[in-house]
Amino acid sequence: MKIGRASRGEREAIRRGVEKYGASLKGVLQGRELLVAKNGRQVVSVASRKVLETLKKMRCEPYSAGLAIGELKRGEFKLGLEGAYLIAGRAKKYVKVNEKGEQLVLYGRDVFINSVVEQGEIEKEDPCIILNLRGEPLALGRVRMGNIFVENLQDRGMYLRKGE
Repeated sequence: MKIGRASRGEREAIRRGVEKYGASLKGVLQGRELLVAKNGRQVVSVASRKVLETLKKMRCEPYSAGLAIGELKRGEFKLGLEGAYLIAGRAKKYVKVNEKGEQLVLYGRDVFINSVVEQGEIEKEDPCIILNLRGEPLALGRVRMGNIFVENLQDRGMYLRKGE
């Protein structure tokens, strides 16, 4: 099968990657499994146990299953935007921006200090989730602490800009 349960080592890498954002997958994974696609890119997904049972019964090798939450690269887990949705309510490393900041982030711009309305337990160089006023993840960033408070690394607007 090209997709299967995450190994112990993969689960450990995923745990460490999520903890960088001050969160845990424990409550999120209730009744679900971590899956890893084994076809070049190691895309990490979350799926129900029923989905896993169905995959085992299939006579083909699916490319993916479940909700893709990130990717394993060289043994390190890189959280994706959908993964940010799963942990946003639990993450301690976040920055919440006003409406103007939300617009700029969705256009691929960085977060300036005057757009920040709330911040979590962050320090310089920390990865963080950039949230709008409703607590919805807009982007993943890296804290800079200067005039550019958070560098935008990956945002939801990229889907629109790239036309994907």
